[in-house]
Amino acid sequence: MKIAICDDEKEIRKEIKNYINSFDNSITVLEFESGNTLLEYEQEIDILFLDICMGELNGIQTAKKLRQRGNNAIIVFVTGIEDYVFQAFDVSAFNYLLKPIDNAKFFEVLNKAINKIKSFENELLKEQPSILIKIGTATQKIFLNEILFIEVFNRKIIIHKQNDEIEFYGKLKEFENALGKNFIRSHRSYIVNLMYVSVYSRDSVTLEDGTTILLAKQKYEEFVKKFMEYNKSLISKKKETYIDRT
Repeated sequence: MKIAICDDEKEIRKEIKNYINSFDNSITVLEFESGNTLLEYEQEIDILFLDICMGELNGIQTAKKLRQRGNNAIIVFVTGIEDYVFQAFDVSAFNYLLKPIDNAKFFEVLNKAINKIKSFENELLKEQPSILIKIGTATQKIFLNEILFIEVFNRKIIIHKQNDEIEFYGKLKEFENALGKNFIRSHRSYIVNLMYVSVYSRDSVTLEDGTTILLAKQKYEEFVKKFMEYNKSLISKKKETYIDRT
C-alpha cells in the first residue's frame, strides 16, 4: 500500500509519517512539500493526506487536478481552518483532519480508509476471471491475472503463477479456449499470458520477470497480431505506444 503526504510544513509531514509507521510500518510513505511536486508524481497512490493551505497551489486546487486526471486516491484533507471543509465535497474527499492533529482521530480515519481500499480490492477480486482446476479430490480456483505462463513437461501441466507453481497431469490443449483472449499458445509446450510479455523476437518471448519462452516459427504472426491487439486495448489506460524501429 502506498500513502502520500502533501504538506508545506515539514513537521506536519513528519508527524503524519510517524503515525502511519506506528500503525503499519510495511506501508510505503511518500512526502511532497507542494501541490506541484505531488502532481509531478505519476504513479498510483492509495491514500493521500493533503494540506489545504499551501503556497501557489492549495490543496483543493491540487485535488481537482488529480481528479481531472482520473486519480481515484482516497483523499483526506488536513487543515487548520474548518471553513475549507465544505469545499472538500467537490473533489469527493473521504474525510478531513483538523490541525493540530488528534492522534486518536487520525488512526480512526486511517483505519477506515484502509478498510475501504481492502473492501474495494475484495470486490474487484470477485469480478476477476478465473478457472477451476480439479486436482485429485480437490478443486482449486486460479485467477487468470496471476498466471504468467503454462507449460507441459513429461505429460505434466505446470501453471506458473506470480508466487508459486501448480503441477498435475493433463493436456495443454484443454486450456487454450478456457483462458480467454489474453493468452496465446506460443509453442507446443507453452501458453503465455500477454499481460506479462516484455520483449519478443522471432523465436522467443521474454516475460517481465526475465523468463524466456519459446515462440514457434508458425506461431510468430499470430502472436504479434494478438500482442498488438492486447496493447491497443491498454493504450487509453496505460498510455502505451508501439514504435517500430526496424
